Amino acid sequence: MRGGEQTPIMHQEHVTLTNVEIEQLYGAIKKYLQDLKLEVIHEDKLPNYLSLKAYKGGTLNTITGSVRDVEVMISGSDTSHELILRTGAWGRDIFVPGAIAGLFTGGIGAAAVAGAEIYRAYTFEKNFWKWINTIISELSRGNASMTDPKVLEPQKDISTS
Repeated sequence: MRGGEQTPIMHQEHVTLTNVEIEQLYGAIKKYLQDLKLEVIHEDKLPNYLSLKAYKGGTLNTITGSVRDVEVMISGSDTSHELILRTGAWGRDIFVPGAIAGLFTGGIGAAAVAGAEIYRAYTFEKNFWKWINTIISELSRGNASMTDPKVLEPQKDISTS
């Protein structure tokens, strides 16, 4: 981050995967995000660790607050892996579209826009986990399984304190 910028707050959920072909899952996730018109802006592929960051936005999206950030990380051993989904900018930028709607509707539309943004983020996450559950069945090595998604609380970065 450049001087003065704050790290965006991202919502994080994770699952534990067992007996899943991780390389194939990673490729399927990348395609899934690209099919949703998100641009993959960064990838890491290391032994026992895969991650990608995807983004949907532009100048107009930034101004209106409709930027979409997604990060997926997979790490673990041969048969058991943790998959973390981080979503950002949906919740972070709710104020801007709400304020814009408020200007045109005298404040009435601000709450509706904020509610729509929250719902959009919730729907993306819900659909992602539903899709993951379906795709791991297709890519499984025998008895693949996935735990229910659990929210991870953000950790305070003590290096910037």
